[in-house]
Amino acid sequence: MSRPKFISVLRQVIGWLLLVSLTGCGTLSYYYQAISGQMHLLVNRRGLDRVLLSESVNPALKERIVLARRITEFAERELGLPVGNTFSSYVDVGSPYLLWNVFAAPEFSLTLKTFCYPIAGCVSYKGYFSAESAAKFSATLADQGLDTFSGGVAAYSTLGWFADPLLNTYIDRNDTQLAALIFHELAHKVVYIPGDTRFNESFATAVEQAALRRWLQVDKASAALEDYQLTEQHRSQVLTLIAEARTELETVYNSAETDKVKREQKMQVIASLKADYWALAANWNSGQVFADWMASDINNAMLGAVADYNDWVEYFEIWLASLDGDLPVFFRGVKQLANLDDAERILFLNRLTGQRIPE
Repeated sequence: MSRPKFISVLRQVIGWLLLVSLTGCGTLSYYYQAISGQMHLLVNRRGLDRVLLSESVNPALKERIVLARRITEFAERELGLPVGNTFSSYVDVGSPYLLWNVFAAPEFSLTLKTFCYPIAGCVSYKGYFSAESAAKFSATLADQGLDTFSGGVAAYSTLGWFADPLLNTYIDRNDTQLAALIFHELAHKVVYIPGDTRFNESFATAVEQAALRRWLQVDKASAALEDYQLTEQHRSQVLTLIAEARTELETVYNSAETDKVKREQKMQVIASLKADYWALAANWNSGQVFADWMASDINNAMLGAVADYNDWVEYFEIWLASLDGDLPVFFRGVKQLANLDDAERILFLNRLTGQRIPE
C-alpha cells in the first residue's frame, strides 16, 4: 500500500476510533479487536483491476471477481442500489468467516440481549473477529444462565464508512448465493436505523430477494431462478414452523407454571418443531433448507436471531408490491420511514399492509 493511501486509511480508522471512545460504551479491549479487524481489511485490500491483471491469482478466482463486478454494476444501474466504491477491491482474510456474532436471550424469553455500539446503535448481537473470543464471550453469557448462540459471518457492511471489499469468505459461493449476499449488503447502505436490527435485516432481506429475482431473469438463468424460487418456498414453510413454535413458547414463558415445568414444556415445543421440520423436509426432492440449524441444540437465542432477520420481510414485500416493484420509489419511502420512531414505523406498516406487525 502506498504511503498516501495508508495515511488516508489510518485517518479513517482513527476517526472511527475517536467516535468509539467518545461514546464510552463497551470495553477498550473489545473495541481494539474490532478496530484491528477493520484495519486488517483496509490495509490488505487490493483493487480488482490489480487482482485481475496478476499472473499469480488463480483463474477461478478471477472468474468469480468478474461475476461479482457484473452483479454490482447491475445493482447500481438497474436497481438504484448505492454501490460507489463498495466491492471495488478484494481481500483474503485467511479464514472461512470474517467474524463471529454472539446472540443471547434469557432462558424463558425470546427477547434477545442487546449490545450497544457508537455507529450501529444497540443491536441484538456482539461481533468478534476471532472465533475463540466469540466462544469465550458466549461461554461467559451461558454461565449467567442465558441461552447463547455463536455463528460465523461471511460479510458485514460498514454502511458507507469504508469501501467494503469482496472477500474470500463468500466469493466461491454459487452464482445465486453470491448475488444474494451482494444485494443484501448493498441494501444496508440505502438505510440503516441504529438499534433496530429487525427493521434493518428484514428490509435488506426483502431487497435481496427482489433484486435476485430480477438478476436471474436478466441473466437468463431460468434453471437457477426455478431452484431459487423452490428454495424460497421451502424456506417460507420452515419460517412458518419456527414462528408457530415461537408463539407456543411465548405462551409457555408467560404462564404461571414453575421454572421446572416451563423448562420441560420448552423442550417439548422444540422437539415438536424439529419433528415437524424433518417430516416436511422428507417431501422435498432437493436440498434441505435449515437442516444444520434444525440438527443443532435450538434455544431462545437461535430463535430470536431467525426472527430478527426474517419477521418483517413479508411486510416490506407487500409494500414493494404496492409500488409495482419500483425499487427507487421504495427506497425513498423507506428512508422517510426511518425518520419516524419505533411506534410510528410499526403503525405505518400496520396500515400499509393491513396486518398486525409483530413487535
